Amino acid sequence: MSHTLPPTSPPLSREDIAKLEIGVTNIAPWLAWTMSIAFLGIILAAPLAQTAYELSNARSKAASGNWPGALSIASALPAATDVFQRTQGNVWQRVLAANRQLLKNIDEYESRLQDESLLSHALLAPTQQALTRFGGLGNEKAYLGRDGWLFYRPSIDYLTGAGFLDPLTLTRRAKSGKTYAAPPQPDPRLAIVDFARQLRERGISLIVVPAPGKAAIHPEQMSSRYLDSEERLQNASFEDWKQAVEQEGVLVFDTAGLLVEHKRSQGKPQFLKTDTHWTPAAVQVVAERLGAFIAERELLPLRAAVDYQTRRQTVENMGDIAMMLRLPEEQTLFAPETAEIRQVLDASGQLWRADEVADVLLLGDSFTNIYSLEAMQWGAAAGLAEQLSLALKRPIDRIAQNDAGAYATRQTLAQELARGNARLRGKRLVIWEFAARELAVGDWKLIDMKDAPQKSSPPSDSSPGPTSPSPAAPMAAKSAELVIRARVESAAGVPQPGSVPYRDAVTALHLSSLEAVAGAPPGEQIVVYLWGMRDNRWTDPARWKPGDAVTLKVKPWDEVRGKYGSFTRIELDDPDFTLIELPLFWGEINQ
Repeated sequence: MSHTLPPTSPPLSREDIAKLEIGVTNIAPWLAWTMSIAFLGIILAAPLAQTAYELSNARSKAASGNWPGALSIASALPAATDVFQRTQGNVWQRVLAANRQLLKNIDEYESRLQDESLLSHALLAPTQQALTRFGGLGNEKAYLGRDGWLFYRPSIDYLTGAGFLDPLTLTRRAKSGKTYAAPPQPDPRLAIVDFARQLRERGISLIVVPAPGKAAIHPEQMSSRYLDSEERLQNASFEDWKQAVEQEGVLVFDTAGLLVEHKRSQGKPQFLKTDTHWTPAAVQVVAERLGAFIAERELLPLRAAVDYQTRRQTVENMGDIAMMLRLPEEQTLFAPETAEIRQVLDASGQLWRADEVADVLLLGDSFTNIYSLEAMQWGAAAGLAEQLSLALKRPIDRIAQNDAGAYATRQTLAQELARGNARLRGKRLVIWEFAARELAVGDWKLIDMKDAPQKSSPPSDSSPGPTSPSPAAPMAAKSAELVIRARVESAAGVPQPGSVPYRDAVTALHLSSLEAVAGAPPGEQIVVYLWGMRDNRWTDPARWKPGDAVTLKVKPWDEVRGKYGSFTRIELDDPDFTLIELPLFWGEINQ
């Protein structure tokens, strides 16, 4: 409908014209009702369908505590109330504690909705496949490169982002993080120098080994502008960081230049096409040059050489970045990759195994575990620790854990020391490998390495397989079967499947009010580790929250640490290690 205005009237704005037109728009009552009902139906269709699906699925119903997913946020209120009642301090401190618990539950609720959404399961994979096939698009974690190469976004962000030592960047990161958890410590210099100081007081040298991301070595597979370039890419702050820690006596073994040189001389890729990690050949050259680096500086005493053997094995697996795309299982856009690994064997022909009494300790993340941790499906006994042991011709100790290289292995080492496992006794050298991107995104928390009264005969570390050529500590005696009922005091949480470059994760629970169903009760409170994610799917324990009653079959963590210790492990948010005195167990749902 048009309006005739007097010639002397000032021109109306678009908003005024719209108001005039809306004000005289006539809608028949039946049409208004039809549109309103249709609008409400569209809004309610997804949650109603999801709720109907969950109520018809007995397992989902049991796993969510009889709450349909769309309504499960209501169960967070009793948990927050319980935290308020149990927290020590004044009213304000109790309110803050309850609020942190509520914020954490809301965050977990959103992740759970996304993970269990029927609509997402039905549409996400085919939609992503169409976008990838016809649009050349990845997602928020995976970027598509040239010739079928895939890149992990955080590694790209590390190269293209601001310098990680830029004062504004450090300030911003120090204020980041989840609202219910302590903010990260963003400056890697502080943590590395502090760790080196603590080791130096024990007579131990430190070498840090930042493992570069794929795009730093193969930028030509991300952008054609680098096709004729042999440039090595790094974050703007890398050289300043390296100079700063070296001035404090920390040795830095920079693998990026080595891998660029090896790529040029060999004419072969140094990284897997669809995975975040380096190739077996790249691991071998890094280990050999690192061994020479150690020998040139005479960091280790002479000892009799160990006669290791090797054998070749072909492995095939789908890359972790391809998995993060979350394409349909029958997709054909990306095929499994094949790699030839070099396994390291002891003199008797058994698979190499880490040795806790060795004078070298390797701390590492998934760049260390790849080709070592068999569950990663790239083989066993062929990773960085094995190749370095071969190069040095001596046994080495290892603490390796996927993800969070900035603090995870240091935290594990500190926990073991505090619990009486003298992992630094007799050590002369610690090598700390971490993904270079951690310099920009990691939590570089300061961790004290404090000894506690020693335990006798600490068990072997995280490497599965037979004994090493050097004597290792015997495993603890197997305990009798123990089944408990308990109450969840706190839960560490689990990452969103597909959001991280690993398929499996272990999570931690703090349990109280223990009752023995079978066996002798281990105490009033324990910390228990369980599977939180398997093959990119949440387990039932991933959904447990404070106040839940659970029944578990448990066994001492020391009995299974060699089997599960190298997986990504989500620890309880306990920066002061207030739970350090509690017994550690491995748990499984009692069927």
